[in-house]
Amino acid sequence: MLPYADEPQPSARRLPVVTLAIIALCIAVFAQEVSLGQEGAQAFVERWGFVPAEFWAGRNLVTLVTSLFLHGGLLHIAGNMLFLWVFGDNVEDQLGHGTFALFYLASGMVANVVFAVAFPVSTQPLVGASGAIAGVLAAYLLLFPRAMVRTLLAFGPFITLGRVSAAILIGFWFLLQVIQGAISVLPIAPESDVAFLAHVGGFVFGLIATGTIREVRDQSLGDWSGRRWWSRSFRNWLLVAVVVTVLLAGSQLLLSGGEAVTGALARLTVGAGVVALALLDGVARLLGRRGILGTAPRANKLIALAQILAALGLAGTLFTG
Repeated sequence: MLPYADEPQPSARRLPVVTLAIIALCIAVFAQEVSLGQEGAQAFVERWGFVPAEFWAGRNLVTLVTSLFLHGGLLHIAGNMLFLWVFGDNVEDQLGHGTFALFYLASGMVANVVFAVAFPVSTQPLVGASGAIAGVLAAYLLLFPRAMVRTLLAFGPFITLGRVSAAILIGFWFLLQVIQGAISVLPIAPESDVAFLAHVGGFVFGLIATGTIREVRDQSLGDWSGRRWWSRSFRNWLLVAVVVTVLLAGSQLLLSGGEAVTGALARLTVGAGVVALALLDGVARLLGRRGILGTAPRANKLIALAQILAALGLAGTLFTG
C-alpha cells in the first residue's frame, strides 16, 4: 500500500511552511550527498549520521538531529518525503507551525535514542527522516483516524487505486514495524538497512506527545465514528490478497511436507488462477466496466493496463520458468 493523497476533515487551512521547509532541506542535503560521489557521500554520512556507539560515548550528539535530514538513496528519500507530504500538512495545521517543528525534531531524536538503546554498540550510521515521520503518522492517527487516504494498492499482478481510513493504513504500518522490530533483535535475525525499532520509538512518542498537547490545550482528538472504513476496491483487493496468500501457503506446506508433485501442481494451479483473474479484472477496468477491483475512471485505466502487463509477465514466468 502506497498512500499518495488524503481526504481529511477538516482539511489544512494554513500553508504548511514547516513541512515544505523540511522537504526542501532534505532534498538539498540529498543533492549535496549525491554531488560528493560515492566515497564523499559515505564520509558525509559517517560524519553526520547517528551512530549509537558514538552517542553512548558522548560524542557527536548533534547527529541526533542532523541524521534526520540525510538519506541512503533515492527510494529512501522519495518514500519518506511522500509520507511527510501526505500526512504532515494537516498535522502541522492542527498543532501549529512552531509546535509541529519541535514535535517533528523530538520524534526523530527519540527514535534515534530508542535505536541506540536496542543496539548500543552499533557503529553503523543511522540516517533518514523515518523516525520523525513515524511520530507524524501517530499524530495523524489520533487527529484524523477516519480520514480517507487515497492509496496505490499492489499485490502480485493486482494493481488498483483505493481509499482506506487512516486508522487501518497507519495501524497496519505500525503493526509491521513492531513485528519486524521484534525480529531484528533476535540473534538469528538477518541484517537489515531498516531501523524498525526507531520507527516504533518515534510512533509511540508521537502518540504520547500528541495526546499530551491536545490535553494541555483542552482540545479533543479525532472522531472515530461516522465514516466508512474503506472503499469497495480496497476491500476486494484485500480479500484477493488474503485468499491468494493462503492458497500459496498451502502449496508451500505440501512442498515442504514431501508432496513435491502435488505441491508444485497446486502452486501452478494457483498461479494460473491468479493470472486469469488479474487479466479478466484488468481488461474489464480498461474497458470502463466494473471489475473485481472496481472501475477504472480516467488515470486508473493506466493502472488497469499495468495490471494486465504484470499478469502477462507472471504468466511468462509460470509457464517458461
